[in-house]
Amino acid sequence: MKKREFLKLIFGGLASFVVPIQTKQLKASVAPPFVSLCNIAIAHEYGAIVQYINHSGLISERRIKKLLDSNMRDEIVHARRITEILVKEGATPTISIWPPQTGRSLKRLIEEDIEGENAAIKLYTQILDLPESKRYRDEIYSFLKREELHRSRLVEILSAFKNGKA
Repeated sequence: MKKREFLKLIFGGLASFVVPIQTKQLKASVAPPFVSLCNIAIAHEYGAIVQYINHSGLISERRIKKLLDSNMRDEIVHARRITEILVKEGATPTISIWPPQTGRSLKRLIEEDIEGENAAIKLYTQILDLPESKRYRDEIYSFLKREELHRSRLVEILSAFKNGKA
């Protein structure tokens, strides 16, 4: 005996209300690309914050610690502002965190941070290409430029490390 038939037997006509004979296909709510990419950006920013905190704690070199802390503060600003933009757009901001990466060596930590910045640059470039970003173009563009600055500073550190100057 099928569940529906069993319920009809037990509850009679009420079962038709509880378990409709013809179940309608529920349409999945698909977010517009702007909202989806902004939520991915927020998750990336949260992951970057955690990653920078971790890497800053693992690194003893004061100059590099200071740089990572500065990058982390920028990521906080980006995450907060994108959250506000999504709220303004009537969307629900994510609380998901992109998985932070870590390592044991200074070289690996910096490489992980560069990879994160590369992902952020790609993401903000994609967001800027969307027509919906027009209202926020200046802000999102400034996020992109900060991510590029983070990357260039990290590349300098990695380059100095590889040349034995770090």
